[in-house]
Amino acid sequence: MRDVIYPIGGPRPPSSEEKCSLCKRTIPYSKLMRCFRCKRLFCKSCVTEDLVEGKYLVCLNCARRFVSPKGTFKSKYTPLTLYLSRKANWTRWVKLQFSRIEGIIGKDLPASAHRTSEWWTNTTSSQGKAWLSVGWKVKEVNLEEGTVIFTRPEVLTREKKHRRKRASALVSLPEYKPRKTRKPSLTRIAIAQARLQNISRRKASIRKYRGKFRPKSAYEKRLWKSEEKP
Repeated sequence: MRDVIYPIGGPRPPSSEEKCSLCKRTIPYSKLMRCFRCKRLFCKSCVTEDLVEGKYLVCLNCARRFVSPKGTFKSKYTPLTLYLSRKANWTRWVKLQFSRIEGIIGKDLPASAHRTSEWWTNTTSSQGKAWLSVGWKVKEVNLEEGTVIFTRPEVLTREKKHRRKRASALVSLPEYKPRKTRKPSLTRIAIAQARLQNISRRKASIRKYRGKFRPKSAYEKRLWKSEEKP
């Protein structure tokens, strides 16, 4: 009996099994899904809907390329540079875990970053330029806990205010000239005197009463009746 040859992309036997192209798990062919962009087979956990139309299934690799294309960042660690530059607005130091850095850059750190602390030195390497270009430096690395501390003390130091220098005795200052005051005109003087005379006449016309007696005002007379007492 001859073996049946199945063409690429055609029907497969129901008992055949294949691996997911992303997570490498062995799953029956009937449960695998094909990506609309790269045409590869993936399991349900490694597939999502199309970000634009939402009708077709796309693998996570193609979805990540669509969100952050290659031309967006010049280096692998450029997202870390952008993250530290935003942090510099309100803090002087940042403590990050290795897993947090991997989430920022979207890729895994090399094995040397988890084994040796020399990978985190402040040099002109590709990873060193990521934090040195923004003014940050690595202060401490803990390989057991998987953490690193970045500091930026030089940029955020408080600037000293320059005091104003006193002028020396040799400097010649201009002479002080007092401002000239103008005398009021005769018309303004006459108006002021007339107002003072009017005020004095009004005071003289007011009747004076002995003791605490005070006549009712026009407002009080309107408010209460003459028969009733307040």
